[in-house]
Parts: sequence; structure tokens; C-alpha cells
Amino acid sequence: MSAEKFCLGNFSPAGQPVFAGLVLDGTRVLRIDVLGRLSGTQGAGGLVQCRLVDDLLADWERSFPALRELARFASERQLHRVEGLGMEASDLAVHAPVRRPAKMVCHAQNYADHVAEMRKSQFGAKDVDLSGDFMGQKSKTWPYAFLKAPSALTGARDDIVLPAGHPQIDWEAEMALVIGTRGKRLAEGSAMRHVAGFMTFNDVSCRDNQWRPDRVTLRSDWFSAKSFDTFAPAGPYLVPREFVVNHMDLRITLKVNGQVKQDGNTAGLIFSPEEQLAYFSSAMTWEPGDILATGTPGGTGQGLGQFLQPGDVVETEVEGLGAQRNLCVPDRQEHQA
Repeated sequence: MSAEKFCLGNFSPAGQPVFAGLVLDGTRVLRIDVLGRLSGTQGAGGLVQCRLVDDLLADWERSFPALRELARFASERQLHRVEGLGMEASDLAVHAPVRRPAKMVCHAQNYADHVAEMRKSQFGAKDVDLSGDFMGQKSKTWPYAFLKAPSALTGARDDIVLPAGHPQIDWEAEMALVIGTRGKRLAEGSAMRHVAGFMTFNDVSCRDNQWRPDRVTLRSDWFSAKSFDTFAPAGPYLVPREFVVNHMDLRITLKVNGQVKQDGNTAGLIFSPEEQLAYFSSAMTWEPGDILATGTPGGTGQGLGQFLQPGDVVETEVEGLGAQRNLCVPDRQEHQA
């Protein structure tokens, strides 16, 4: 990452509180509050009070220019190389770049190959008339989303906890957007101005909760399928929008135990992020810190007939946004009284 560019994250040394960090050269982390005190640059005063990236998002229009000045100050003086100031990201716990989103909105079936694999896996052997169903033709549909509990968020290196009694835990690699400026009834042409940045996201899913045999007329139970704790690995970093040259041409990959399962590109999105932002804002207000996960390409576990097991390692990456590595572990916690 060049001196003019940076990304953001929430980090913590072992046993210490979480802090908001400025990442330079792709791996070196500087505390934003400490850097703000050192710099004396215009606008740095507010950064001194910063504890989480969420604090920056609350006033992103002021935060981003101040962060650019801070990054320039640090780069010119090579502060990220100074012992006691710069830290290696690999030596820190890496938390989700956003800790307190008001909502997480996830788009369903937004790549044609994923639409095809889900149709085949759900209805291939059933006598169901699908003649009027969505088959990936954009002209015959509109955006389709569900909410995922913010409490599902976890870090890019944290464990994914597989809930007991649920054998069909799936993966979904996605590009996610983080909102930086409040807005409602957005126009597609200007919707991206409300986005602070992008990050890698894995929409982990419990398929045996998703397709409810006891509720045939309702069928899809999105919330309970998607909202288990640790079912939303995010990050490692938030990459500011200005530093992503073309968000509609980013490679998305996911591996399980080193074997490639998903290999797609955001060019395959049926509905662009701009279309999603505008459509959903006709009903709700986007707030700073909100997350929009834009959809997953083909190669999910349901499409392949494979699901996650304890001991599996999931590696998820969106080009230019950073890579995740999550170990799958069984849920061993006792029920609380």
C-alpha cells in the first residue's frame, strides 16, 4: 500500500483494550489516538478521542480528511517503522472493523451462478413448478435482502463456532460496504458517496435452519439461519472507498482446508452496490456504521453438497480488501441457568 493510502481496523495487544488503528504498508499498525496527539495536524483533535473505527464513522466527512493528513504525517516520518509506535498486525488480535453497526443487510442470490446452484440443490429432485421463479434475469426482479444480527460479527482470524445439532453450516464469501454518511431515498448515481469503505465478509449460514419443513408457506428462516454468534467474519480491514479503484472488478475467493470452493468476481453482481443502496434506502435510512453485504458467487457448500466440520480452516479474500483465516470449532459451552 502506497504512502498515500491506508486502511483501518480495530486491534488489541494480548489482554489489552481494543484500539482503532491506521494500517500503512499493508501490515504496520499505528494507534490513531496516539498518532493524533503526536501530529498536531488540522482536524487531529477529534482523532485523539477515537477508540474504535466506529467513532470515526460517526463523523466520516470530517474523519476521512483528517485521517489522510495523519497518514501523510506518519508516512513522511516513517513512524510505522519506529519501535514502540508501529506494530505488526500479525502480533495483534484483529477484530471486526465495525463493532457496533445498527444493522447488517445482506443481499440474497445476487450472482447468476449462485442462483443456479441454489435452485438445483433445493428443487432438483422435487416436483415444483419453477416456471415463474427468478433465474437470474435482472429485468424480472428487484433486490432481495435479509437482516443478519450484528452480534454475529467476529474478527478475520477468530474461530467460527459450529452450533451443536446443526450439520449444515455453509460459507459465503462477499464484498461488504460500510456506510459513512446517513441517507435515505438515495439516487443510484450518488449513492456511493454515502459509503465509507469496503471489507471482506463471510456470510456463514446454517442451511438446516434456513429451509423450514415446519413452515411450508413461509419456508425461508433467514434470521435464525444467519445470526449465530461468529457467523459474520468481517475484515481484517476497512479500506476507504477512495482507495478502491473499481469495486465492480474485484476477485472473490474462498478456500476450505486449502481447497478452492469459490472463485468469483464482483463484475458478476446482478444488482450493483449502488442499486442496492438506493433500493433499500427507499424504505429505511442508512446510518453510519451500517453494513451491506452484496451477495456471494457460486461455490457455496449447499451447491457442492459439502458443509463445514470442526477443524476445517476457512480462508476468505476479496481482492485488495484483505484475507481472513478462520478455524471452525465445535460449540462446547454449557447452557446458562
